[in-house]
Amino acid sequence: MQPLAGIRVLDFTHAIAGPTATQMFQQLGAEVIKVEPPEKGDDFRHYTEHAGLPGMSVPFAAANFGKRSVTLNLKSEAGRRIAHELAARADVVAENYRPGVIARLGLGYDELASANPRLIMLSLSGFGQEGPWRDWGAYDHIAQAVSGMALMNGTEAGPFKIGIPVVDCFTGYLGVIAVLAALRERDATGRGKAIDVAMLDAALKIMGTAASMWSYTGVAPKGTGNRGFRLVATAEYYATADGWIALGANHQHQVEALFKALGHAELLDDPRFATHPARVEHYAALKAWLTAHLLTRSAAELEGLLTGAGIPAAMLRDIGEALSHPHVAARGLLQEAMLPGHDAPLGVLGPGFAAERGADLPQVPVLGADTQAVLGELGYDTAAIAALREAGAI
Repeated sequence: MQPLAGIRVLDFTHAIAGPTATQMFQQLGAEVIKVEPPEKGDDFRHYTEHAGLPGMSVPFAAANFGKRSVTLNLKSEAGRRIAHELAARADVVAENYRPGVIARLGLGYDELASANPRLIMLSLSGFGQEGPWRDWGAYDHIAQAVSGMALMNGTEAGPFKIGIPVVDCFTGYLGVIAVLAALRERDATGRGKAIDVAMLDAALKIMGTAASMWSYTGVAPKGTGNRGFRLVATAEYYATADGWIALGANHQHQVEALFKALGHAELLDDPRFATHPARVEHYAALKAWLTAHLLTRSAAELEGLLTGAGIPAAMLRDIGEALSHPHVAARGLLQEAMLPGHDAPLGVLGPGFAAERGADLPQVPVLGADTQAVLGELGYDTAAIAALREAGAI
């Protein structure tokens, strides 16, 4: 599935949000040219405290496989000139510097679009290109904090951030949606546009239902912890004799099936548990019963029993257990990329929806590995490239 074949993306992004967006473009068939500073490259290359090799961390690899890497010193006149030449041939430029930085480098949208009116420029930042907070720096946990997400995810013990960079990733995906819409618009108008995507906006977009509840009631909704959205004890996480089980019995027919499957249909005769409003009101009592009962059962046994009865339920698994399950294998989500310096392919995630994939494994780019080839495509000969390297422009 290569719907973006023929689209060229010039990628000035780093860390997670921007590379997540450009990674999706690559997986949809676009050519992505990642521009990195000489010698050091994207800081994310060096996050080896998580996993990976020097200059080739696994987090970096996961967000950048299949791209081409070019090193340019954008503080040099020659480096900026090459960036302009690349932008003139690009369909999309993506950047996630702090607001104003790309313009100060002489690579802002107005300047690039004057030479390439069809250009679409995606700018991702913590708080957007406008507004009182535009100059604040942001990381994922900062966006979770300021948006209300961390408090809503908290418990009586205090706030908790979500354990993965969910805002970073969703910001990147919002950027992809915006660029795809802009490409469609360009088909009709022949002109590109500048797109402004902020991590704060993305975090609030994730919390759309909570935002509307606050707008309607004037009260910020509190987090429910592991309690399901309908606030009943029959949709929650519970410890079992050998692990954890997630229950998802929200509706009347599901609750009836749950009680019967557990061998306690008589609970339906208890007026505290007979209807949804009653179960919300008597949440603590039903939770206490379920807590005690489920501790006597096996998680695997419960998963098979309940799903067989048509009740949403699942054992809690870690990511390795999830990725190793035959269902995930059948979906084809886990794919492979070549990791230079590693003796085996690296497991990476596909685009997240069912799609055909090519026979060749994509490769994680070594810093600057494609500089000479890309400059050659721009018309630079070997001597000119050597002079640029000597001058520190590449």
